[in-house]
Amino acid sequence: MATGSPSTKASLASNPTPNIAASDAVVHLESVTLIDAPLQDVWDTLVDTSTWSAWNKFVPAVTIRQQPESDATQNVSPILQMGTKMTFHVNMNPTSSQSQPNQEAMLTVAERSPPTSSRNLGRIVWVNDAPAQGRIMASLLTAERVHELSEVEVPGADGQVRRMTEVRNWEAQVGALAYVVRWMYGTRLAECFDLWVQDLKEYVENKTRG
Repeated sequence: MATGSPSTKASLASNPTPNIAASDAVVHLESVTLIDAPLQDVWDTLVDTSTWSAWNKFVPAVTIRQQPESDATQNVSPILQMGTKMTFHVNMNPTSSQSQPNQEAMLTVAERSPPTSSRNLGRIVWVNDAPAQGRIMASLLTAERVHELSEVEVPGADGQVRRMTEVRNWEAQVGALAYVVRWMYGTRLAECFDLWVQDLKEYVENKTRG
């Protein structure tokens, strides 16, 4: 179990993704929050894309295009697995009640390490689905996003130590189009990353209390 001070956005700014050093990133986004709920509950919500319409204003819909070893005659699982190929339907104006998803991102899960009874850490990484994007587009923009969830001990106002789940979320982008993304959407994306973890926090905490 992790102890000490929780992470901050500033402390995540130097985090690399699997293939992109933070110093090389044209765009680096990060967000962090503490959720007053069990680690497993937070993990289960994050990897179950069928829940996203209930909490995720930034990416309220996901199309699972392919699951590893899935049978096309059966319903496709909404659970993110290692190798899942998916399309995010992105709402770039998520705080407006009138806006709808207006962009798509084609991605694949490149790492998946769920928490276990002996390992209080969960990690999932998704990256561009380069074959689906096409060779030219993939060469212009590479994006990798990491989520890490861990159980932490946080001193309460009453002096008692509380066990909470820390969610750390960061993304790095490189390539010629990353400069366009930074110029056009940098501030908005930073807001959306904060909203992502706050929406997750509110949903899971309300569900736990309920």
